[in-house]
Amino acid sequence: MNNFQIDSGKGNILIVDDTPNNLHLLSSMLEEQGYEVRCANSGAIALKAVEIEPPDIILLDINMPNINGYEVCQHLKLDQQTQEIPVIFLSALSETIDKVKAFQVGAVDYITKPFQVEEVLARIENQLSLRRMQIELQQAKAKAITALKQEQELNRLKSEFVSMISHDFRNPLTSIQGFAGLLECGGQIPNPQTINRYVNKINTAVDNLLSLLDEILLIGSIEVGKMQYKPISVNLKEFCQELIDTLKYSLGNQNQICFTCLADSTLAEMDLTILQRILNNLLSNAIKYSYPGEPVYLDLECQNHKTIFQIRDQGMGIPLENQPYLFEPFYRSSNVGNIKGTGLGLAVVKKCVEVHQGKISLESKEKIGTKIIVSLPRYPGMAIDNA
Repeated sequence: MNNFQIDSGKGNILIVDDTPNNLHLLSSMLEEQGYEVRCANSGAIALKAVEIEPPDIILLDINMPNINGYEVCQHLKLDQQTQEIPVIFLSALSETIDKVKAFQVGAVDYITKPFQVEEVLARIENQLSLRRMQIELQQAKAKAITALKQEQELNRLKSEFVSMISHDFRNPLTSIQGFAGLLECGGQIPNPQTINRYVNKINTAVDNLLSLLDEILLIGSIEVGKMQYKPISVNLKEFCQELIDTLKYSLGNQNQICFTCLADSTLAEMDLTILQRILNNLLSNAIKYSYPGEPVYLDLECQNHKTIFQIRDQGMGIPLENQPYLFEPFYRSSNVGNIKGTGLGLAVVKKCVEVHQGKISLESKEKIGTKIIVSLPRYPGMAIDNA
């Protein structure tokens, strides 16, 4: 991984030389030009200095005791964290073989002592300019790769969206078409009970279509920032009780919803439409993926700054490898089997929680159950992390 960065100043230079006069001369010269300069009088100290704070460029002497310049450079080039730092050798050795070896171990330039100040400055600025351009190219490449991946992911989601919508719209539409056809068949007229049963089937299919379309439009409106947040005063205990009564009626009372309120005062200011979507989806999911007759739990806790809703079930649970993706649109757990769903419910919930400036988390184990925790600001403008 490359963490090398050149800051907005002229540059951070590390000078490595075992001769104090050389260090003093070079550091004074570079500081006058506006560079930030550090000095090391041995290879070991230089490597430690680079580890603590990587410089933008290194001026490196060759002939030093214990660890010479070649060895320092080799060590830097073998480390992914430092291998991109430009190294300019600055040495009294002037033989071609010395220069060749310097480039072989990874140097970008070689200056022979005694040196001219103008030459050293020009070579440093040249390498820093090259490094800046290299970093800009790497950043541009990284952005291009990210954009490409996002485009590929968008195309994948579009394909899944079309496939999902085609499938989920087809079933209720086929049902509507089938029962409508039975109603309009010539010949024997169905009895009133049969007509009512067909009409109920058609109405159920229409409701499913409208619900699916509503969730799709809701996600779209949130994505483009069109969903409005309108908090009003509410008694959350009463709100939850009314919501549970409605769910029991609509779901046929197949699972008991156990409600617990862990607060004396449950007054708050929230957007009731958003809150209803959050709790409706989570409670419906808990019931859907629970075993028949198993209770589902809703716990309400009101603290000073935030309100916590916990929805728990003792159902099939969610495989660990699926859990990071559950809040993505159209994603469904691998163990749902023939249980119908669009994969939009939890995506809608997460978007609604974010619109409400809240947080959501999930804990689940297969064949044991799932717990989802939603934390929302009790009043607008409150930070739930400070509760």
